[in-house]
Amino acid sequence: MALGEHLEELRNRVFKAVFACFLGAVVVWNWREKMFAWLLRPFEVAWYCRYRANFHEECAVLDYAGWMAHPARFHVLREATARLHPSTNPAFTVYPEIHFPDPTAGFIAYLKIAAIGGLVLALPVVFYQLWSFIAPGLYDREKRYVLPFVFFSTGFFLAGAAFGYYLVFPVGHEFFLAFGGKVAGTEVTVVPTIMMDEYLGFTSQMLLAFGVVFELPLFVFFLSLAGVVTWRQLLKFGRYFTVLAFILAAILTPTPDVFSQVMLGGPLVILYFVAVFLAYLFGARDQKASKFTKNTEGPPGPPSPPGVPPPAAPKIPLAPPAGARAAIPAPAVSPKAVVSRAAAPADPEAARVRALKEQKARDLQETEAASVKTGAWKDRVGKGTKGL
Repeated sequence: MALGEHLEELRNRVFKAVFACFLGAVVVWNWREKMFAWLLRPFEVAWYCRYRANFHEECAVLDYAGWMAHPARFHVLREATARLHPSTNPAFTVYPEIHFPDPTAGFIAYLKIAAIGGLVLALPVVFYQLWSFIAPGLYDREKRYVLPFVFFSTGFFLAGAAFGYYLVFPVGHEFFLAFGGKVAGTEVTVVPTIMMDEYLGFTSQMLLAFGVVFELPLFVFFLSLAGVVTWRQLLKFGRYFTVLAFILAAILTPTPDVFSQVMLGGPLVILYFVAVFLAYLFGARDQKASKFTKNTEGPPGPPSPPGVPPPAAPKIPLAPPAGARAAIPAPAVSPKAVVSRAAAPADPEAARVRALKEQKARDLQETEAASVKTGAWKDRVGKGTKGL
């Protein structure tokens, strides 16, 4: 394809993906308040933990996960805590507040919420359009991975976003809210004022970041298919990636406790070794095929005396010994077939498939010739050993 055709194909794929996101946003607009409530849940949990800090009650990481998974239980617990412990800190009351600075900001914030939901609904279409744009440059055996690619890419992205939403976001919000409250030694109170636009921007960026990070196995899978990396190289790099994963976890989880870093760094390491396993599965054929081409030159001979040139290598006939399988000769091509092949119109796809078949036939002949040669060496060495 020419450059203009590639750009035209890219434009069509982008248009289809954007149109799918637009349709998803129209659907989500009808449930925009429920979507906003879902996005606000980590902030509510973090605010409640800062409220409990007024009477010296700390929240554990498992508490965050439990309250995020069971919102009804969380609301009951918050109501009971508000009755037992009235708020004494003006910076953190029982119920949080969120603001917008001008009359149009609320409407724009809800448009962003609909856009986020539309992107989530259109993820399968987006990944399918991405694969369809890449597919013309792949082999036929690689094109059959289109449906698994769409399924697993969507699943990994949603798993990463859910991991950040349920485990990382509440802990991070609570850490940042801890900078509010009364300044030590003064009567000044730092009151957190959360704006809708800033909160939605931060939340959407973090959801996107965690979703992309969890696409690591698929990225390594395509590198292994292209032959850029092998599973042995990835396995050697595993120790360095483990260090990098926990450095990244320390950056994304601002809390100083080790448990939060392990909760993020652990899945990253697990995903990396899942990627190594995928590279092993799809790179094992090349490793096994290379065994047929190793050590086919026979055993090395004794060293030559000083000043005497080494003897020439003996010419071993390729005739198979007794009991060995003879090499399959290449099929003869009739003149009519040559003429008809030359007269046929040029088809790039058919030419590429024919070239692959011919290359496989040549590889098979070379492998069988090498095995015959190795058998002749073994037979000669066995006869020499019997003579001794």
